Amino acid sequence: MTVNTINLRSTKTLTDYVRAVDRMRTLAKQLSELSKLEAKLRPEVLEAIGERREIAVRGQVRILEPSVKESIGQEDAERTVEVFRSLGLPLNQRSPEYVAPASFSKLVKDGIVPEELIRRTSETIIVFH
Repeated sequence: MTVNTINLRSTKTLTDYVRAVDRMRTLAKQLSELSKLEAKLRPEVLEAIGERREIAVRGQVRILEPSVKESIGQEDAERTVEVFRSLGLPLNQRSPEYVAPASFSKLVKDGIVPEELIRRTSETIIVFH
């Protein structure tokens, strides 16, 4: 009969690694919870600050302002590839072909991409100064 033994001893590196990963998991969970809380509070805060509001928090003056954050995306990825190919615009050649988001955004900002390929979304966020 063969008996396998398990070595439960750790090294400083292994212990530090496991602690770091455990802490990352905890922080990721906290970030998720805080993001949900921020999203829940945002409408009421936007209403309260109007165009701009100065408040004191922990003895520091903070300025809160609403700001519209716009995002640009591809309405239909397959259609975008077809149009880009026909216009001679750059495509990523990996299989399957696609238009890289950064390239797409740059070409949109340069006014090259036809409007029907663009999906625009906006969200009002709160900026702190």
